[in-house]
Amino acid sequence: MPFTAMEFVEREPAAAVSASPYVSDMAIAQEHPRQDDSPRRPVLHGAQVALAGLAEAEPERVWALSDDEVRVAAEALAHVLTAAQSAMVRVVAEARLRGISTSGGWGALDWVRSVAPLMSERTVRDVDVLAAAADEPRLQGVVEAVGQGARPVEEGVRPLPVGKAAQIVRFHAGVRGLADPTILQETTATLVESARGADGLSERDLAVAVRYAGDLLRPDRLVEDEAAARRAMRSLVKGAGPLGMWRYTLLLDEEGAAVVDAAVDALAKPEPDAQTHEPDQRTPAARRADALVELVARAVSAPEGVPRQAKTSLVVTIGLEVLSARCRGAALTSAGEMLTAGTVRRLACDAQVVPMVLGADGEILDQGQAVRLFTPAQVRHLWMRDQRCTFPGCSRPAAWTDAHHLIHWADGGPTDIA
Repeated sequence: MPFTAMEFVEREPAAAVSASPYVSDMAIAQEHPRQDDSPRRPVLHGAQVALAGLAEAEPERVWALSDDEVRVAAEALAHVLTAAQSAMVRVVAEARLRGISTSGGWGALDWVRSVAPLMSERTVRDVDVLAAAADEPRLQGVVEAVGQGARPVEEGVRPLPVGKAAQIVRFHAGVRGLADPTILQETTATLVESARGADGLSERDLAVAVRYAGDLLRPDRLVEDEAAARRAMRSLVKGAGPLGMWRYTLLLDEEGAAVVDAAVDALAKPEPDAQTHEPDQRTPAARRADALVELVARAVSAPEGVPRQAKTSLVVTIGLEVLSARCRGAALTSAGEMLTAGTVRRLACDAQVVPMVLGADGEILDQGQAVRLFTPAQVRHLWMRDQRCTFPGCSRPAAWTDAHHLIHWADGGPTDIA
C-alpha cells in the first residue's frame, strides 16, 4: 500500500537516519528532547529527514514526496552541499597544520585529490587555496565567512561559498605585493560582504568586481601594459572540423571580445520562422555562427568597401572623470566585461559617442504618450539600467530583448523608461 515520505520515516526510523549523524541527531531530538541546557541544533523539517532516509535506504521511495517536500528537501540538500564544502576547508586546513597532507611525499593538493577522488577538480583546487589561507591573518575574514556555511541554517547568517571565497583569496595573492595593505584589507572586506549569502554577487559578477578592484590597486602603467600584451595575443586559427567542415579558433582580449559580442548578439536573437511562425530551432551556438557569417557577408558586399558608419552599438559605462583622466577607474560593457580607461578613450576617438548624462541637455528619454514606440535612446538607457531581460527568471542578454510597456500603451501606459 502506498504511503507518504513522512510515514516512511515514522515506520522505519533506523533505516532513515542511520547513515548520517547530522540527520540522526536531528531526528532523535524530535522524539527525545534534551533535558540539559546544552545548545541544541535546529530541528530539520520532516521532509528533509524523509529525503535523507530515502537517499540512504531506498532511493526509489522519492516518488512518495509531495511537491512541497521535494522543494524543501532540495533546499536542505543544497545546504548540505554548502556545509560539506565549508567543513572540508576546515579539515584540509587541519591536515596542513598537522603535516598530514605532506607526509609520505604527498603535495597538499594531491593529498586532497586522494581523499576526495570524486570531488570536481575545480572544487579540490578551491578547497586547497582556502585551506592554505587559513593561517594568513589578513585573510581571516574570508575564512570565517566560509566557516559559517558549515553551521545549520540560522536567521541572518550569510555564509560565503567556497568558489567565491577562492576568487577573493586569489585576488588578494595577486595584488598584495603592489597594493597598500590598509586599502587592500578594506577592499577584501568589501568583496567578502558583497559576495556572501544567497543575495550576494554571483561568481560571474564577483569576477568582474575582483578584476575591477585589481586594476584600481595596481599602477596605471602596469594595467595598460597588460592590456596591450593581451591585444598582441589575438589570434584566429583555421583548422579541419568534422564532416568536411572547418573550425575557427578565435582568441581575443576583452576589448576585441566586447566588439564582437556587441555585433554578434545583435543578430543572434532567436527568430521564429517567417512563414510557419514556429520557434527558432537553432542552438545558441548555431545562431552566433550564423550571425558572424552575416556580419562578414554584409561587410564584403558593401558597394564601396567596408562601411565606415556605425553598424553596431557597443554600450560602455564609465564615469566622466575617469574618461577624461581626472581620476582612476575602469569601464564596464553591457555584457559585464571590463575595459581599461585607456581602451575606452582609444575606442572613443573614432566611434560615434552617445553620452547618457543625467540632467545634461542630450537626447530626450521620456517621450510621454505622444510616441508609441521606444526610441533608440530609450532602448540604450534600458540596456544600461537592466543589463538583461527583466522577466522573472529570464537571464537573456539585453541585446536579445524588446522594450515593453508595463502598462499597455492602448490602456494609457506612457512610453517612458519608468
